[in-house]
Amino acid sequence: MHAAEQYLRNTANPPSLYVQIDGKRRRLFINRDYNQIGIIAPNKRKSGYLFSDWNSIEKIFYPNDAPQKSPEERRAQMVQKYQRLAQQATFTGPYIKKALNPDPTKSLYENGLTTGTTIDGQVISLKAVEKWCGELTMQMFRDAIRDGRRFHSERFDFRGYDGSLWVEPCEIEGDTSGKQSLNAGFSKEYRGCGNGYYYILINDDNFIGYDID
Repeated sequence: MHAAEQYLRNTANPPSLYVQIDGKRRRLFINRDYNQIGIIAPNKRKSGYLFSDWNSIEKIFYPNDAPQKSPEERRAQMVQKYQRLAQQATFTGPYIKKALNPDPTKSLYENGLTTGTTIDGQVISLKAVEKWCGELTMQMFRDAIRDGRRFHSERFDFRGYDGSLWVEPCEIEGDTSGKQSLNAGFSKEYRGCGNGYYYILINDDNFIGYDID
């Protein structure tokens, strides 16, 4: 169970919780009479709709009086987030292999899952990227993942950055799973520059923070 859902379902806690999704602060709430969790609609104060996309949550804003986790607990929770997301992938690859079998006593960097950055744990969904790159580019990206083919998109506007998508097929010695083996990702770079933020494909629906250059 996601930490935000666990918090809301605990009757000792308030029935609402702020989280960050796609870079924006959003409010989740629970109707404990029906045991349903919802999210307030954008630009609304009271109306909302049912919520279930827990993987889209980038950050949780706990109330000041919420129990504080130790650095060790926060580190393990972050590593487990990468592991949980990787378990949803229908493909495999060197990165997915590492994400599936991390050491929770070590950091993301020590597990080889990130280079140790401020975007560690930040999730960007393929749906969010598709709004900017277009359906055709995203379909080509998904097809390349399905077929295990190399793919590099043209640059496209993404929230003021230059966005791009890539897929690189690879082989894992001794792998007999029958899954496509690849690494893939999403880059958002400063205009006309080779520097920016880099996300790796963690499953069929989400990228997750990996590196800043």
